[in-house]
Amino acid sequence: MANEDKKDFNAMLHDSKDMPKFQIIIDQKSIEKYGGNKMYFAPPIDYDKVMKKVPYGKVITVGKIREHFAKLSGADFTEPITAGIFVSIVAWASYQRSEDETPYWRTLKANGELFELQQRKPVFSLVFSFYLLPFFLALYPS
Repeated sequence: MANEDKKDFNAMLHDSKDMPKFQIIIDQKSIEKYGGNKMYFAPPIDYDKVMKKVPYGKVITVGKIREHFAKLSGADFTEPITAGIFVSIVAWASYQRSEDETPYWRTLKANGELFELQQRKPVFSLVFSFYLLPFFLALYPS
């Protein structure tokens, strides 16, 4: 995202954009890739709620959050592109708030990478990258 300092990410976080919603996809390659045709779109605030529940000392991937939403909603899968965007919105919204922080640094990309916004947790990023990431990847191989 560009010009983050000029955007109100908390407004974006609370803008549901008519979500939650479902979409039936018809593209056969996507159906095979995701294991079904019923796609779920979770609103940004739902990502925030899940990310706030990740306990100290634990991490979660965006993929696990997507699996959680699909199971909860009865969908075959949760749409992946908006998931990544909404997790970024949650992180930036938390960064912009002075209270009610969301521990966004506990949410990883699918391949175990940290999200770009690590300005408030640089020591954690360094420790995680060198010491904890190999351990985490061994526990959750792709």
